Amino acid sequence: MKITADFHSHTRYSHGTGTVEDNVLAAMSLGLRALAITDHGERHPLVGVKPSRFDEMRRDVLTVAKENRFRVLLGIEANILSPRGEIDLSEEDADKLDIVLAGFHLTAYPPRFRDYFALPFNGLTRYICKNSARQKAMNTDAFVRAVTENRIDVLTHPGFRIDVDLKAVGEACAAVGTYMELSSRHRTPDLKGAEAAANAGAKFIINSDAHKPALVGKCDYALELADKLGLGEDEVVNVSDRPVVFRRGLEV
Repeated sequence: MKITADFHSHTRYSHGTGTVEDNVLAAMSLGLRALAITDHGERHPLVGVKPSRFDEMRRDVLTVAKENRFRVLLGIEANILSPRGEIDLSEEDADKLDIVLAGFHLTAYPPRFRDYFALPFNGLTRYICKNSARQKAMNTDAFVRAVTENRIDVLTHPGFRIDVDLKAVGEACAAVGTYMELSSRHRTPDLKGAEAAANAGAKFIINSDAHKPALVGKCDYALELADKLGLGEDEVVNVSDRPVVFRRGLEV
């Protein structure tokens, strides 16, 4: 099994080390059919991309795609910010993109001061021990609300830095058509969590989350995880020549 397209990569627009073209050339060298440029949402400190730059990024993506005759998508990795499932991307700005990814990042700053004592606090606690049942329930509800109240195509690295009930999150993703990412970069979910999500009906997408061009398309952990669980083309959407149909309507 191998991936046919990588839908999560970062460039110098946030804190990747390469340009759009660098990432694309790396993808082409592996024989991939498409690559998504998905830099960090604006509330990721210091490196977040403001929507005012989307037009500039689109021009860059279109130029590189045309010059290399390769399918390049423009997206964003938005941040899940609060127990209410808010993300740092409006629907208006999302419409300027091809795909929308979203995940929890510990350092992303929430919209209200009191929210620092919710998901960010739970993320800090996770460095010391597992989140309590109450914390896990809050985290899970935030993820469920994020995918049900926002048109998110891919939920990135679920379970990274924060404990969630992946069965419940998997059920929510299955219900609305959001793919759950098997992340090689962050090695999440783990075997037990991925199995729970799979049993809940979730569909998966394997991505590199590459922050360096040399890591584009490199997904050994996730591929091994899928193999251990017996996941195939019906469960993992980017390991065959079938088109990948995203929740927002794009087909690749």
